[in-house]
Parts: sequence; C-alpha cells; structure tokens
Amino acid sequence: MIKEKRLRLAPKERRNQLLDSARDIILSRGFASLTMEAVATEAKVSNPLIYKYFDTRLSLLQELLGRELIRFYGDIKLKLEQAEKYEDVVRIAVTSNFDEGANGNIVSILRSQPDIEASLHPTNMTDTLGVGELLVDRLMEFYPVKRGQAAKMTVFASGVSQAAALHWRLHGGNRKRMIEDALQFIHAGMANFISSD
Repeated sequence: MIKEKRLRLAPKERRNQLLDSARDIILSRGFASLTMEAVATEAKVSNPLIYKYFDTRLSLLQELLGRELIRFYGDIKLKLEQAEKYEDVVRIAVTSNFDEGANGNIVSILRSQPDIEASLHPTNMTDTLGVGELLVDRLMEFYPVKRGQAAKMTVFASGVSQAAALHWRLHGGNRKRMIEDALQFIHAGMANFISSD
C-alpha cells in the first residue's frame, strides 16, 4: 500500500484547513461526531499535528465560531453597504437573522453550545464588525430620525426578525412567507414610530 504524502501548508493555511474539516464534520455528521481524531482523519493529518494548533477540542470550536462569525457578519456588512433602499437594508437584516437561526447553520450550531458561546468577547456578541452601527447609520440616511431613535428602531426591528426566525425554526412553515410577514410588520412599525415622534 502506498502511503499518501501529506501536503505541507503554511501555518495559517493548515489552521484554516483544520477548522474547515471541523466545520464539515459538524455539518455532515452532527456536533457530537466531532473529535480531534475525526478532524485528523478528515484533514488527512496525524493526530499530534492537530494539537500543535489547538490544545483542546473546545479551543478548536471556539476559534471556529470566531472565524465563522467574522465571515457571516462580514457578508452581511458588505450587502448592507451596497443596499440602495432602506427596504433592501431591512430585508438583508431579516433574512440574515433567518440564515443565522436556520437549522444546519454552523454559526447557530456553535452558538447553541454555552461553553463555546462563552468564549466570545461581549462586543462581538452584540455588534460583530459594526453591523448594528451600520444599520443605524443606514436608517438615518432614509428616515428623518436622530441617532437614538434610529438605534431604538433597529433594536425593535431586530427583535421582530429574531422572534420570527425562532418561531419558524420551532414550528416550520413557509420560510419566505414568514420573512415577508416580518418585513411587513417592521415597516408598519417604523412608519408608526416616525409619525408618532
């Protein structure tokens, strides 16, 4: 039997390869299937090599969550910056909440584990990559409101979309219809908020 030669990677590339392997195992076989040995097998590396990069399974998972959050929120931020209408901004935010809360999403799987979630810096949990601040800024571009009002409107809208995503995850139904209903509710609420001020 010919032994497969291991590909030499730069440390950063190897670290990402190991994280990718861990992500793939969780998504394909479930969270409980993730062991350091399974990651080694998936990545086609020796068991000791993994411990060169990650001391424990928990440290690997915590780093994976941090990396995936940066990717997830980076994508949202890019979309928000490119949106031309506030309706598009709200749709991006609501759809993103559904994507984060959907079954099978690596971010939601990892965040459901208290020991992994606890590793996040508090500022990352509330405003990863400045997405919340960007939502407030975009709201002020489209509506004649002050920063405090825009922040309050953003929090309310976020709560509606997160609640709708949770309801959909628990009870199922038509995802597209649930998103449209949440959008309609948010837009009506914003219009009422602005007219009452």
